[in-house]
Amino acid sequence: MKNLLIIMLSSLFVFGAYAQDGGAKDKKADKETKSKKESKDKSEIEAVFISQPEGDDYQLQERREVSKPFMPFYDVEQGFNQKKKKKEQQDAYVNKEYYFPAKPKNAWQLGVVGGLASVNGDISPNFLGGAKPFVPGYTVGVNVKKSFNYMFALRMSYHFMEMWNTDTELSSISSQFSRIVPEIGTNYTANGINKLAHNSHTVAHDMTMDALVSFGNVKYHKERTKVLFNIFASAGGMMFTTWYDQLDENGNAYDYSTIDFDGSKKDVNNALNDLRNGVYETRAERSVAEGEGFLGSSFDFLPVFGGGAGLTFRLGRVVDLDIEARMMATRNDDLDGMRWEETGTLTANFDTYSTFTTGLSFKLVGKKKTEPLTMLNPMHYTYQKIAENDPERAIEELLKDDDGDGVPNRLDQEADTPEGAPVSPKGIALDSDADGVLDVNDDEPFSPPGVPVNEKGIAQLPPTPPAFDANAAFNCDEVILPSVHFDKDKYNIKPEFYAHLYNLADKMTLCPDLKIKATGMTDKDDNEKYNEQLSWNRVNAVIDYLNEKYGIDKSRFIAKYDGEANAAATSSIEQYKERKVMLEQAAPGDAGESSPASPHPGIKAGSNK
Repeated sequence: MKNLLIIMLSSLFVFGAYAQDGGAKDKKADKETKSKKESKDKSEIEAVFISQPEGDDYQLQERREVSKPFMPFYDVEQGFNQKKKKKEQQDAYVNKEYYFPAKPKNAWQLGVVGGLASVNGDISPNFLGGAKPFVPGYTVGVNVKKSFNYMFALRMSYHFMEMWNTDTELSSISSQFSRIVPEIGTNYTANGINKLAHNSHTVAHDMTMDALVSFGNVKYHKERTKVLFNIFASAGGMMFTTWYDQLDENGNAYDYSTIDFDGSKKDVNNALNDLRNGVYETRAERSVAEGEGFLGSSFDFLPVFGGGAGLTFRLGRVVDLDIEARMMATRNDDLDGMRWEETGTLTANFDTYSTFTTGLSFKLVGKKKTEPLTMLNPMHYTYQKIAENDPERAIEELLKDDDGDGVPNRLDQEADTPEGAPVSPKGIALDSDADGVLDVNDDEPFSPPGVPVNEKGIAQLPPTPPAFDANAAFNCDEVILPSVHFDKDKYNIKPEFYAHLYNLADKMTLCPDLKIKATGMTDKDDNEKYNEQLSWNRVNAVIDYLNEKYGIDKSRFIAKYDGEANAAATSSIEQYKERKVMLEQAAPGDAGESSPASPHPGIKAGSNK
């Protein structure tokens, strides 16, 4: 069993050395091996990332060529501590009300360790000196660890240990030793032997809480490191039992007079191994009475404290290699079974024990958890945000307009506006007359309210106004009149205004005393004389249409042409509103010609096509 454990420990140390060096590089590896390695690396890279911002310039392949291993991106969708304060902090960060994100959830770690252990007391530990076993002892254990910030973690550890100690010098058997361990003292004295070479075999279990501080993860010029340096303080408890091998298979004392203790340490150890049967048959002296061990067991209990240091090597996203050395102190001198000087006085120092281990830690990571915080570089988040602060990109994002309607995405309430459609300031396609047909598809975007329209948005009206009904109730003092709008440099009446003019003719028929002031207007483009002539053309086009289509006498109109006098708009939509003939009910004192002369007959202003 001992040999098997030694073989297992040796294998673990070999693996540790391999992991530390990154594995022996095979210079004769062929292209197929290289291809497999690259494929594995790529899978690992992709697994490391919590998220990759869409369209980000900071791509995997480019990062791979610069540095390895890689940091995961921080993602506001990843898991965060959901306690009230942390959730409030994260919500405030997402809403840009607080600069700092909440600490992300990070993985627990489960570890397995194995290595060397030794008791440091009054009997010399075995170590490559010919004694069996040739190592001072071994330990195997498990642990669970949780990081609380980028430097500090707590770890609960359990170790099982077996340790052997062998002296290569003879010691006198003191009266105190004979009294406490009578099985040996009485046997040796009865056989006339007053000296022996002390030995011990200690079996122990310890459980400690370790407070770890890690260094090396904070990097200013690379994403992260593969290696961390750790120091830790430990406190806990130990159960142990210690035995001697001082009697042969017949229960008799060993005859140490057959051994030349003046020889080399190795020769003395070999002679001691040949003399002894390797069975540790006698319980060592104890500080408590038999039957008063821990919870009634054969084990004694000791509080222990100490510390150590070590290195952590990142092997991958889910596995780390840990190499550690620790020393633990006790307030007891029985760990090696010996606390007496040859003079019969107590030794000056308490026993300690130490371990040197190699182990693997497995990270319980997932989509909602990062690696342990002590393995991450906290500067990465800061550098990431600095890199994202690109003014040109910010401007581009602010002005981005995917549907090309002139309203940026961030203000656009209709992301897929039809091409060419006039929109509101919120990016919603206009339907000016609310007839269910968008202006972009509406041949008559200002149909009279409530009038049925066809699929092209044109009002479906009878060809002529109804006959005048003298008995019909109609208030001719409250007449709401429309305006007629024109395209740029045009004075032809568009079909969408036929319904408006029909409505006007109907009102003028019902109200024979109703007189209309018609004022032609233009936008500010072109020169003043051109615009005056164009506004004259427009007002006459409207009056002629009502006269020819519905028989409304021209004398019932007062024609005005203001040109660009009231124009100020610069946007295309506002300019369209300025290109019009405004129709108003004439006040009793209003006067003017119904067919004024052309202001600039030599200027060809606009087209009626």
